[in-house]
Amino acid sequence: MVRSFWTSISYRFFQNPKVTIHALLEGHHEQTQRRMMGSPVVRIVHDTSDFMFKGEREGLPTVHKEAKGFSAHFTLAVAADESREPLGVLGLFPFFQKQELLGLTESQKTIRHQETPRKSKKSSRWEAQALETNGYVPSNTRAIHLMDQEADDYSVFSALCVASLSFVIRVEPRRLTVERVRADELLSALPATLFREVPVAPRSKAQASKPHPQRKARTAALSVRASAVTLPRPRTSPEAVCDSLSLNAVHVFEASPPGGEQPIEWMLFTTEPIGSIEEIAAVVDHYRARWVIEEYFKALKTGCSFEKRQLCSYEVLLRALALFVPLAWKLLLLRNLGRDNTPRLATKVFSDDQLRLLCAILRERRRELPDKPTVRDAMLGIAALGGHIKNNGDPGWQVLGRGLHRFSEFEEGWNLRGRCDQS
Repeated sequence: MVRSFWTSISYRFFQNPKVTIHALLEGHHEQTQRRMMGSPVVRIVHDTSDFMFKGEREGLPTVHKEAKGFSAHFTLAVAADESREPLGVLGLFPFFQKQELLGLTESQKTIRHQETPRKSKKSSRWEAQALETNGYVPSNTRAIHLMDQEADDYSVFSALCVASLSFVIRVEPRRLTVERVRADELLSALPATLFREVPVAPRSKAQASKPHPQRKARTAALSVRASAVTLPRPRTSPEAVCDSLSLNAVHVFEASPPGGEQPIEWMLFTTEPIGSIEEIAAVVDHYRARWVIEEYFKALKTGCSFEKRQLCSYEVLLRALALFVPLAWKLLLLRNLGRDNTPRLATKVFSDDQLRLLCAILRERRRELPDKPTVRDAMLGIAALGGHIKNNGDPGWQVLGRGLHRFSEFEEGWNLRGRCDQS
């Protein structure tokens, strides 16, 4: 009865046209700003995720077979140290993938691309979101914008440079320089100055794609070299302000991969300095932090089960997504800090009142929290509410999502009781 009552209220809330994404996210943006304050540098990670739903959904186009869906571009603030602590989401830009290019030849697509104004191009969201979210960065904090290969676009580089924004963007290694030489060939004449061994996660058959084939877990021996490069403005970017751009290139490559394995290779274009080994290593470490946003998408899709929500229209789904944005961040923060080798007090994630409530709930289940619980203690406590068995290893997204949802229901009931007592 109680669950159906709250479900009814939530559906009415989602269907209210006066509820906007901006209003729903305003508080989270302000809290993210506060978390960034005092940090000399923060990383702003950009990426796009696709959301697909079964059944009829008003306002959603078909994106794959019978599935309906839309895409959304996110910007996530991340700490610039090795903790890679997620600080919060600064930007959410939903959009539809354009379908009008389907069936066109490559030459027709090129003509259509050249005729389309920059602001109407799908790729323009990268610089537009960077410019918008940079306004949230505190005055004494420098932001470094991190983007994957989808942002490999001269117009993106030009717009960010004109706005004096710092960035690290992964690009196609064969991109031509002003000398008409490929970037990877230009850097291949230089000796590697940095060497690292890094663990490479396995990629299952289900996770594999044509550019990213299946692979086994291994330790990769990486070499890194760096140099300045100058890029000419291509004919396909007439709207770009800069006729040429001088950037720094950092080439990360695996010289001797195991037999049958695709070598690791990144070409990174950046505005960051590369004058020393430490500065080159910093560029590589900045880009490594981009994977935090991939974990955020798992928190949103698996932990919050967003794509399983039985909501009937695009507008309603957008309002629900805006509500799940801070919840997914909380899940990501809890999981990341709960797995960190450096123990942190649970007050980093929960308030004192929330910890007292969690302690009381767990005590009823014959489970005790320490007097000064760490984030890991709190994470395992929340996971226990979701049905996690401690001997099964660290909890996954689903069990953490269930546990945090149940804890939120307990908290709402506790707060409601307090308000009733006061009245």
